[in-house]
Amino acid sequence: MRWTTCVALCLTTVLGWAETEIFLATLAQFDPDGGTIVLKRTGKPDMNATLHKKPRLWLNKQPADIEQFRQLEGKQVMARVSVGTQVRPVVREMADPDTWKWLEKVRRGVVKGTLIGVENNYLIFEFPDKTRFAYKFTPKTRFERDGTPATIEDFAIGETLYFAPRLLSNLDTMLLSVSNTEKDANIGRERTLPSLQGTIQSIDRQKKILKVLTRAGDLREIRYDENTEFTFKGKPVKVEQIKPPARATIHRTRDEEGNDYARKVTIQPNQ
Repeated sequence: MRWTTCVALCLTTVLGWAETEIFLATLAQFDPDGGTIVLKRTGKPDMNATLHKKPRLWLNKQPADIEQFRQLEGKQVMARVSVGTQVRPVVREMADPDTWKWLEKVRRGVVKGTLIGVENNYLIFEFPDKTRFAYKFTPKTRFERDGTPATIEDFAIGETLYFAPRLLSNLDTMLLSVSNTEKDANIGRERTLPSLQGTIQSIDRQKKILKVLTRAGDLREIRYDENTEFTFKGKPVKVEQIKPPARATIHRTRDEEGNDYARKVTIQPNQ
């Protein structure tokens, strides 16, 4: 759906026992102190909501406080609202539409930016348009330099880096991977996904290992067993019928030791 023609965008996802709605609306009334936020959506009833105790408010591609955000009253905003959790919907995040599009770019995929600071487990990056964003790093963040494991100390302020972010449920943005090369950042991101696409280069039937060259360029060994489901064109096939190289989508999980394990392998027709 194009932004220029979008009058009301509503994306509903189930997050545990709560639902999140994301939509474009007019901020008809903004009085958090009085417990009144009214969002007008075309073709739908007005939404009367309250503001989350730790809201994420954005204005002109920067974090904003409640007073700064009041200037958007009567104007269009993008809103992230939790519904079904309380008597009234709860606004967790709002931004002007241009800033929301910017957030979509800097919080997903693989992003390129200049490292300008490190503060309290956050890396601060600056982008070509001089906007900035703070990303949280944790022990799970994968740091690499030139294809080898690294630490945050191996990167310099002012260096241009590639990184893969993920928006967390608390609306922090965590870094999955950070590298000086786009390829390694993509590999780091891919390794966190529940499924991957690539080419099965060889099959060790004795050890039950698939050697896979992934779309991101990662060469991985993924185990399978008698419970792994192999399919081709929607029908079950035996592993003996697969002739490498074979394009495949692999739905994976991890065993008790943290090793990759193929739960389902869908073989794709070779082009």
